[in-house]
Amino acid sequence: MIAGALGFSRLEGILALVVTRTEYKRLFDIYVPIAIGVFVLVVALILFAVLRFPRRPAERAARWHENNPLEATYALALLGVVVFLLYLSFRAEHRVDTVAAEERPQLEINVIGAKWEWHFNYPAYGINRYSGTVGHETLVVPVDEAIRFRLVSLDVIHEFWVPELRYKHDLIPGFPQYMTLTFPQRGSFPGECAELCGEYHSRMIFTVDAVSPSEFDAWARSETAAADAPTARTRVEAARSSSS
Repeated sequence: MIAGALGFSRLEGILALVVTRTEYKRLFDIYVPIAIGVFVLVVALILFAVLRFPRRPAERAARWHENNPLEATYALALLGVVVFLLYLSFRAEHRVDTVAAEERPQLEINVIGAKWEWHFNYPAYGINRYSGTVGHETLVVPVDEAIRFRLVSLDVIHEFWVPELRYKHDLIPGFPQYMTLTFPQRGSFPGECAELCGEYHSRMIFTVDAVSPSEFDAWARSETAAADAPTARTRVEAARSSSS
C-alpha cells in the first residue's frame, strides 16, 4: 500500500522502523532476477528444441506426447516460486499496512479526486490547494513527520501516485481510503493519477513539495493569513460603512 515512506510497526514486541521504499525495493530486487531467470530458461529451451530437433520426416517423428514426472516437476517448481513471491509480497504489505493502522499522524490531509483535478484540503489549517485542469498548486508536506491522507473520489476511480516514492493508492467512489506516509527527504516530486479516468486524464497531475517542519509551519501560517485577509478587509469596509 505504501512505498517510499517511513513508518513504525509492531514487530516481535518492539517498535521497529519500517522504510517502506526499502521494503518494495527489496521485493523488486527479488522479483526481477526471478523473472529474468524464467525468461532466459524458456528462451534457452525453445532454442535448444529448435536446434536439437530440426524438422524430420514423419516416419522419424517421436510418438510419445507426455512425460508426467517432468511435467509434475516443473509445475511444482513454478508453484513453489509463486508461493514464495506471494509470501514476500503479503509480508511486506502487512508490515507497511501496520504503519497506517498504528502510527499517530502529525498532519492530516484530505485528498479529493474528481475529473480532472486534485483538491488537497488541510482541515487543521483551513487550507485548500488545487491541481490539474484547474491549475497547478503544490501539495506541501513536512519531512520526517507522519502524514495521514484521506482519499476520496467524487466520480470515478482515480489513483494517487507519487513515482519518486514508489507509491500509489486507489481513490474509490463512496469508499474513503486512509494511509499514512512520511516523506524521508526534502525535494519536489511529481505526482499524477495512475488510473485512466477519462478524456483529460493526462492533465490530472500535481507536485509534492517536501520541506522542513519549520518551513511547513511558516508556509501554513502565510497561507492561513492570506486566506483570512479578504475577511479582514471585508470587516474593515463594513466598519467604515457603518460609521459613515
